[in-house]
Amino acid sequence: MIVCFCHPTSDRDVDTIIDEGARTVEDIGRRCGAGTGCGCCLDELRERLAQRGVAGCPRDGARDEDVAAPLVTLRPR
Repeated sequence: MIVCFCHPTSDRDVDTIIDEGARTVEDIGRRCGAGTGCGCCLDELRERLAQRGVAGCPRDGARDEDVAAPLVTLRPR
């Protein structure tokens, strides 16, 4: 499934990037460009990070307010 249409990136690509060490949406964007265009894929990127237990996901014993979700600044083209 394509996750980012601005910088064609599949769900498998994103999962691989996370498995290789990406911990934020910004990390993913630096690797493949996903999340740096229109922003429509940001929720999916955050969800994939959460599914793998990184970036903004509460750790055991952590409260939701203790963990901040990654922020991405969108720049006009």
